[in-house]
Amino acid sequence: MAQLTLDNCSLKIELGFWERLGSFSRNQSIRISDIAEVSQMEKVAMSIFGYRVVGTGLPGVVVLGHFRKSKKRMMVYWVRGQQALILDLKAGPYQRLIIGCSDAKALAKELSLAV
Repeated sequence: MAQLTLDNCSLKIELGFWERLGSFSRNQSIRISDIAEVSQMEKVAMSIFGYRVVGTGLPGVVVLGHFRKSKKRMMVYWVRGQQALILDLKAGPYQRLIIGCSDAKALAKELSLAV
């Protein structure tokens, strides 16, 4: 599971070895000012991911990597049993970031207050 750390100016995403390998990416740091909208999804529907460009995708089990849907570039770190934290970004290589976590509602509330 991705480890999320919230500073006063950035959100740090630290990935485990298998998440880095499966998503073909590395740890990231996102400035709070680059986040346009924060939402969460408790029961994740596979239709939100779109199609996989590069990464690992086993529908309903694990979704890691770069995805596209409706000309929107997304980075996804999600595994079955996790809720999804959805971040719409203003700037950067992705327009949307979907991160699996255990309590997305609390984290979305905390990030909404920071944005």
